[in-house]
Amino acid sequence: MKAIDTKTLVNDIFSIVKCHDHFLITTHVRADGDGIGSEVALYYALKRMGKSVSIANDSPIPQIYKFIIPGTDIYVHPEIPKDRAEVVFTLDCPTLDRLGKTQGIVPKDAIIINIDHHVSNEHFGKINWVSEEMCATGEIILSLLREGNIDITPDMATALYVAMVTDTGRFTHSNTTPEALRMAAFLIERGARHVEISKHVYNTNPYNLLKLNALALNTVNLHAGNRIATLWLTRKMLVETGINPIDTQEFADIPISIDGVIVGVLLREMTESNWIKVSLRSRNGFDVNTVANKFGGGGHKYAAGCEIQGTITEVQRLILDELEKALSQKKQ
Repeated sequence: MKAIDTKTLVNDIFSIVKCHDHFLITTHVRADGDGIGSEVALYYALKRMGKSVSIANDSPIPQIYKFIIPGTDIYVHPEIPKDRAEVVFTLDCPTLDRLGKTQGIVPKDAIIINIDHHVSNEHFGKINWVSEEMCATGEIILSLLREGNIDITPDMATALYVAMVTDTGRFTHSNTTPEALRMAAFLIERGARHVEISKHVYNTNPYNLLKLNALALNTVNLHAGNRIATLWLTRKMLVETGINPIDTQEFADIPISIDGVIVGVLLREMTESNWIKVSLRSRNGFDVNTVANKFGGGGHKYAAGCEIQGTITEVQRLILDELEKALSQKKQ
């Protein structure tokens, strides 16, 4: 892996920031805690520098993250910001296509600054800060702001803590490094409201979300000698419980939590008929990113996803075939 020249990246990014006034911040479709937390922290930093800043995403903000949203300058497709962006920050997004419909509002002549920690990132920006060893894109944003001598306010610290705590699974995943914990401590020192974060993100479940959880648990099945677990979310289940698909991201962690399982698979029927969203989680060194890549997706070694056309049973068979082949090769 090529060493990253952090000092040069920081200097180049802040040189661009100083020379421009209008900024757009965006992240991948179905934004998660890392994407949203990174967006919000960078938004506050640029606003404090006197810049015109907007956040625009393809999909709505999940309910559990709304407490960190500034309340203005936030756009969800088909809404678009009033100011034309000169510079676009894409955060936690490995490809331009993963921006979804937001890709269509990026001006052709805009400077793209691509900040991400996915191994599958395609380095599509004028500047690309892609650090696979970082636990979250939020950790990279924190490094950028600290190296740029930007004062970290409690609101910024709270947003960045959300980014890091969610992408590390509450600091339980293998991407929890000593540096990540040092960064988390720094954020708490700077006023990150970690008790409030715990309440909103992990301990405030709507009753209908618990009902969906109960329905989903009835679909759990074990495969490949109990090494793979699958779980389904159908459109009927979502309609019956009144849950927005954007609020089901944590369901991907259920199948991998089963004792003895190496790969967990969440299959969710998408709004578009005959398309399935597949979320993969793994442990014990198994790389799900390579499997997701075969279906046009990607992500991290232990967490990746893709979208496949077909019924939920057809897609499950396709994914299981690939996973079983990969598991057998790993065993050899």
